[in-house]
Amino acid sequence: MQSADEFWSAASEVVSERGHLVIGFSEGSEQPELGTTLENVLGFKPRRPLTIVGNADWTDWTEQVETFYRIRPTWGRGKIGDPNGRYYRVEFAADLPSFSGYALQSVPEGLAGQPFWPRAAARIVDYILLNFVLVRMAGALFRFVLTTAAGGRPPLWVLVRFSQHRLPLFFAGICGYFAYQTICTSVHGSTLGKRLLSLQVIQDDGSRCRPRSAIIRELGFFVDSLFFGVVGYAAMSANEEHKRQGDRWADTIVRKIPKGSPESEAGRFVLGLAIGVMADMAFVIAGLLIMMLY
Repeated sequence: MQSADEFWSAASEVVSERGHLVIGFSEGSEQPELGTTLENVLGFKPRRPLTIVGNADWTDWTEQVETFYRIRPTWGRGKIGDPNGRYYRVEFAADLPSFSGYALQSVPEGLAGQPFWPRAAARIVDYILLNFVLVRMAGALFRFVLTTAAGGRPPLWVLVRFSQHRLPLFFAGICGYFAYQTICTSVHGSTLGKRLLSLQVIQDDGSRCRPRSAIIRELGFFVDSLFFGVVGYAAMSANEEHKRQGDRWADTIVRKIPKGSPESEAGRFVLGLAIGVMADMAFVIAGLLIMMLY
């Protein structure tokens, strides 16, 4: 059984990694209101004042549990939570000294949603990157390999098929764009376009965008982009958080990246961008292969 000191030392690492703690209340129990000051967290009396500042969900809770046990494997497993319960995000006072040598970070500020035009500009940058750079790079690589394999000159039938069948490449481009956006968003929250404009996708509770949410919001983009983005513009104009339909369905918000973000975030961005770019190029090359064999 862990002691209070052990719990709070692990909690400090969890907050540093995830940005917040989550507490849960079973269905039917008395539910606290936002702004309530709590007397304990997971059964332990807090060493610093803490307040409920937002809603969370059971998925966020289970991810937190896994983080705790990854940090302290000797604790075993437990506290799986109630899927039907209510979960809340807890923020620790940021203006007090650390306790027991452990400094808990407060939940990052700056959750105000960003308007339509900066986000549209970010999409345009990504479109240019994917369609005028990566697609051409993938095409050049494919043609080089094909030419080399054919002894310096591609067969005529291959050239004919490339000129007649463009549909596979079109669908491959859509899949590649979807994969790029989803991977970059779930790993860091920013594509190249968003990063250049200091934008980041996060969950409503301030945590990192989860893969499931990244998939949902990107599927929603195909709805929001209808009529040249009019659907998304109308949805964003109708709420203070500037959420398009995809954000509402995925419980996400696009914020301005706070100044002084930790270096680890830059590493996550580079990782997400690299994986996203490779996924996009893989889809394009697959599309070219299908065109050749169609």
